[in-house]
Amino acid sequence: MLKIESDRLILRGSDMSFLYELYTYYKENRDFFEKYEPARGDRYYTLDYQQKLLQLEVDNMDKLTSAYYYYSLKEDPETIIGSLSFSRIRKEPYASAIFGYNIHEKYQGHGYCTEACKRAIEHLLTIAHIHRLEARVLTYNEKSARVLERLGFFHEGFEKAGILIDGEFKDHLRYAWINEDY
Repeated sequence: MLKIESDRLILRGSDMSFLYELYTYYKENRDFFEKYEPARGDRYYTLDYQQKLLQLEVDNMDKLTSAYYYYSLKEDPETIIGSLSFSRIRKEPYASAIFGYNIHEKYQGHGYCTEACKRAIEHLLTIAHIHRLEARVLTYNEKSARVLERLGFFHEGFEKAGILIDGEFKDHLRYAWINEDY
């Protein structure tokens, strides 16, 4: 199992050993996440569905087509407080990935998400040859935009009616990060 650390956090790569903790994380945050992410439906919040998704994540990490990380506080390693992903990892000539993240509602405002993202990006660069990361943020999600800016992402543009969220195609801000050491 992939396990890396930052100052206050433990980050783990997708692994079937923490299925129940992951299921609990999503179930506890369903109402909060659905304000910012595409609707998943009731089936998504079942243990059976989370097991299938987690197995798919493990398989995709093995092929390095995507990479998922779940993070916990060092003093409470069994409780997942956030997740992040690098999807659509593409080799040259693109050398890019789509970056996404979330954090448990009650753990916001302590810098945990930024710390986890920074460490995961560092790790991704050791396993994949990445030149560019892309991210999208709802226009009204200022906290998420600040995370990206603290990580060195720059505002790249505006995406009109980009993603279906809460029954409506919502506008997003597009951000990018360039690996200057590529």
